[in-house]
Amino acid sequence: MTGNTNRKILFYIIFSVFIIWVVMEPNIVLSNKDAVLIVFFVVLGHSWLDKRHLYSKLSREYRNQTELLNNIFLNSPDLVYRKDSKLRYKDCNPGMRKMLNIDEDENIYNKTDYDLYPKDTAEIIRKYDRNVIESGLVVSYKIEKKLPSGEVKVYDTLLAPLTNEREIIGVIGILRDTTQVEALKQKILTQNAQMESILNNMPYLVYIKTIDGKVIFSNAQTEKNFDIPFEFVTDENFVEKYYPDKAEIIAKEDKLVAETQKTLVLEKRIAHRQEEPPHWYQISKSPVFDSQGNVTSILVMIKNIDKEKALEAQKETLVATITHDLKTPTNAQLGAMNYLLQGKLGPLNEQQKEYVQMAKESNIYMRSMISTILSTFKSEQENLIANPSVFNFYKLVHSTAKETANLAIARSQTIVIISKLKNEKITADELQIKRAVTNLLGNAITYGFERTNIIVNISEQDDNVILDVINKGHYISEEKIAEIFEKYKTGENAKFNKASTGLGLYLSRKIVNAHNGNIYAKSFKNKTCIFGFVIPRTLATAEKEEPLLT
Repeated sequence: MTGNTNRKILFYIIFSVFIIWVVMEPNIVLSNKDAVLIVFFVVLGHSWLDKRHLYSKLSREYRNQTELLNNIFLNSPDLVYRKDSKLRYKDCNPGMRKMLNIDEDENIYNKTDYDLYPKDTAEIIRKYDRNVIESGLVVSYKIEKKLPSGEVKVYDTLLAPLTNEREIIGVIGILRDTTQVEALKQKILTQNAQMESILNNMPYLVYIKTIDGKVIFSNAQTEKNFDIPFEFVTDENFVEKYYPDKAEIIAKEDKLVAETQKTLVLEKRIAHRQEEPPHWYQISKSPVFDSQGNVTSILVMIKNIDKEKALEAQKETLVATITHDLKTPTNAQLGAMNYLLQGKLGPLNEQQKEYVQMAKESNIYMRSMISTILSTFKSEQENLIANPSVFNFYKLVHSTAKETANLAIARSQTIVIISKLKNEKITADELQIKRAVTNLLGNAITYGFERTNIIVNISEQDDNVILDVINKGHYISEEKIAEIFEKYKTGENAKFNKASTGLGLYLSRKIVNAHNGNIYAKSFKNKTCIFGFVIPRTLATAEKEEPLLT
């Protein structure tokens, strides 16, 4: 309940008590006229008191508002000034004094813009001020002001008329320095123009789309490729109209990019028009983030790789042809050397046997390299698919070690197998796993130190089998380890001039991946190296290779 209401209630209580007293007092005799006059003067007095209270309240509010306006005027970070109807300055706040480099003791009263600015700047300011005086409307504009120091600043300016009850008596102006903002805007516009120019002249299709698939930007190559204007490219049903059979797959890819927040790289054979043959494209989908780190859209870059695919096919054909042609004479040489060592063509002395044996081991190693190259290119042309069967994993490792033992003996190395398997049976592609084990053993023999042991550890964990090939060799840095299973990478040890194609470890990785396993390499400063893999004990079906996320 307000104080004003309390006073009214108190007044009416006192007034009621007074009336009752007058009526009840026998010594007081009032006429009707006297009673009316009493009521009139009481009501008049109450009204006068109310007006006095209201005036006092309004006076306080006016003083408070005046003080608030003065505080805003003095402490505002913006520049504030007042002018009279003849556009002469009445006053300005400290911020504007500082901008104009006016000393506190210097009076700005009755000065004009011509006293404070160069003529051309003053005329622009005066034009807008007159507009406010003549129209009585609020005006906003942007202006570049050349200050007395010679510096040019950009201000957003708001002008409003000052009025009394009958006429406009002046103008008030509020200026905000937006020089840095305008410079940043210009920089962004320049960068956008440069980026748009780059994107439009790139030999790729580039477009940006929202998470739900709506295209919001496309470059000139995209419009040219689809032979449609940008307005149609940005249609929400663009994908459905052009690729109705692929809409679901595209949506899944976009969802994967948004969820993983990683770039998705794909290679696809696509026919854009029915009358044209399909072309090979490399499609890169990258997430676009907002300031909070949320994925708001997806950048799609599509590059035609027909030439690269054709060149790759030519290389594969050439390598396959060469390796196939090398395989036949290599096998013939091995057969001839076996005849010699068996004495079927006459007895050999010890020195002759040693030389023939060395030549045979070199040919065996060459045949292994040729086989690796052929296997790798075959796996590149087709997805490597495992054909599982049940076999004894320990026996496979043991026979593989025995077959490569002659290479180890040539380097005075010994292969030692340690098995901790309780169950030696696994379900996998026996031929492919044998290749992987052969490659890891060959790597250990080739890059391991002479006169050392190569330890093959076989173990199991949960439903997985583990194979570790441990040898003594030069330390491999973490950077090299990270890329050692890539194609044509031979590791840091390649500087020791060991013969290697750089495909063995790459093929091993593809084999292990096809078995839903994991291949790894470790190197320690004590010159111990471990190359190994983990695969499930049972592989029921082969799984397709996942798209590459980077």
